[in-house]
Amino acid sequence: MESNYIVTIGRPSYQKNPFFLVDVIKGVHECHPEIRFYLLGVGFYSPDLEEMKSRLETYGLNDVVILKEWADHDTTMNYVKDSLLYLTVSRYEGMPLAIIEAMALGKCIVASKVVGNIDCVKDGYNGRVLDLKETEFVNAINELLNCPELISEYGKNSRELYEMEFDIRKRIGMLEDIYYKIAKR
Repeated sequence: MESNYIVTIGRPSYQKNPFFLVDVIKGVHECHPEIRFYLLGVGFYSPDLEEMKSRLETYGLNDVVILKEWADHDTTMNYVKDSLLYLTVSRYEGMPLAIIEAMALGKCIVASKVVGNIDCVKDGYNGRVLDLKETEFVNAINELLNCPELISEYGKNSRELYEMEFDIRKRIGMLEDIYYKIAKR
């Protein structure tokens, strides 16, 4: 496995916005042909996988995008840990566990500006949160790739934010406080 790659997790489906992802990858590849993209968790049922593969072929990106089937958690987290940054272009999310795990690993995050993502990523602090506009994503990723120090700073901030806001030991205590207050009513 090489180390000069960007990673994303999610099966090619409407929610994960795979065709937009392909367009973003194409734009980044034009400025940074050395960068690869790993799409993890392609899954057993990926309704947009064949169309995504067709677009990758059309754009000449078959060697740029590595599609990985489902893998165990440790293997997946090793891919995330060794990546340059974590990318998600989802149309919607709940609580994005993949982002939280990437934050725990100290990764810079580039994410779509949707509920869930905006609860985890603070634009300009631990990554970038962007409207679903191709040029915004391409420009933001290219700027980060041109400034490894910023990727590193955002990654450090991701880990700190994870420890402050998302560490399960702290979260359980916060939930217990909420339940206790409700029970007293």
